[in-house]
Amino acid sequence: MNSDVLFEFKPDSNDQLYLWIGLGVAIVAFYLCYHYLQRPKKGREHTISMLVAMLFFFTGLMAIGTAFFSGWSSLKQGKVLIMEDQLQIGQDVIPYQDIKKVYYKKDKQGSIFQGAGGATTYTFLVFEVQGGATYALSEQQFPIGKIRSSLEEVLSKKK
Repeated sequence: MNSDVLFEFKPDSNDQLYLWIGLGVAIVAFYLCYHYLQRPKKGREHTISMLVAMLFFFTGLMAIGTAFFSGWSSLKQGKVLIMEDQLQIGQDVIPYQDIKKVYYKKDKQGSIFQGAGGATTYTFLVFEVQGGATYALSEQQFPIGKIRSSLEEVLSKKK
């Protein structure tokens, strides 16, 4: 199979930004927690100091969780490569003859914070592959219109 990359699409997400912000906030929060625990105090001042240290500790834990899951998400999202004979999504390689169907799917998600009848709609580009595998690319992370038009351009040249 020819592996010349014709088009390459990388995810457009803020995961790297959230990773670094999370690590920065965690470092500051744990330092402040340590700082409040080291100062000797008595009575009510001691109690307040312990509560503030706990607050910084829990803030640090949440920031570490944010950094971890943002980093993990960044690693799991791979780029989309359109080649002459195959499509690569992340680490998975899909020969064009194995693709059964490519279509857009809209997904509405309601929220308790939106008014009655309000919902957020997300669009996905779905690839159905022989063997039952399905791949979905979100419009939030990939330029799905460009991916589909580039894929159709390559497939039309193959016919």
